[in-house]
Amino acid sequence: MRSAPYTPKKSLGQHFLHDRNIARNIVAQLDPRPGETVLEIGPGPGVLTSLLAETGCRVIAADIDQRAVDTLRGMFPAEKFPLVEPVHADILSLDLSALGGSEAAPLRVLGNLPYNITSQILFRLFDQPGHIRDAVFMMQREVAERIIADPGCKEYGILSVITQTHADVRRCFNVSPNVFTPRPKVWSSVIHVELRRERLVQIKNYSFFRRLVKATFGQRRKTLSNSLKQLELTRDTLPADAAAFLTQRPEQLSVGDFITLSNLIEDHVGTRKDT
Repeated sequence: MRSAPYTPKKSLGQHFLHDRNIARNIVAQLDPRPGETVLEIGPGPGVLTSLLAETGCRVIAADIDQRAVDTLRGMFPAEKFPLVEPVHADILSLDLSALGGSEAAPLRVLGNLPYNITSQILFRLFDQPGHIRDAVFMMQREVAERIIADPGCKEYGILSVITQTHADVRRCFNVSPNVFTPRPKVWSSVIHVELRRERLVQIKNYSFFRRLVKATFGQRRKTLSNSLKQLELTRDTLPADAAAFLTQRPEQLSVGDFITLSNLIEDHVGTRKDT
């Protein structure tokens, strides 16, 4: 499918995958089974959708572009493909619980994500815990490198910490620009994101944890003793146990370190409020 059935919109960041071998490899990373429900984000002309349909799983293909939805409804008429459900929806406002995702039967997610809103999509999914088991995403390689980055790397930042707090992540493979229409200027990567709750349940105040991560990486060249002033936190107001972190820069802290620091501050501030 080197020629799409409709013209890709630059405003939607559309780059349609036309290589069926790459598409098979992407679906194989998710390995959906009959009885499971897969939410496909941005199906476009349906290259991945057609392969998902062959697996016998239920497919909810959600696209903000009505042209994609109309195309998929023509390709997969309900009377012949009752398990394929094209949906006109914006993933950034979609309620996953309405799609049937639950802790008992969480959704699995697949998508060729628009480069310009990849981070927003990830954070939107993370904001609905308990509805997703795992996801396989194709995205700009640079963004994937930020997601999987380890502490100490220049790519390590807010996206790394927040994603790795919610999930175990790994890169599956890289994808050449030549397999898309239109051809993007950059390479892509396919990553697997497995949602986990082990780190989340350790955090005493998740809202503060996110503020802490964003504030420190917002001034990543400064030590934490300086960047925490944005949160009105100084050496005098911080717990003594936090001192070991204050001389470090944010890229030196692991996800576990951020959780520990967040909890130390939360406990200390809570104690001061109670006295």
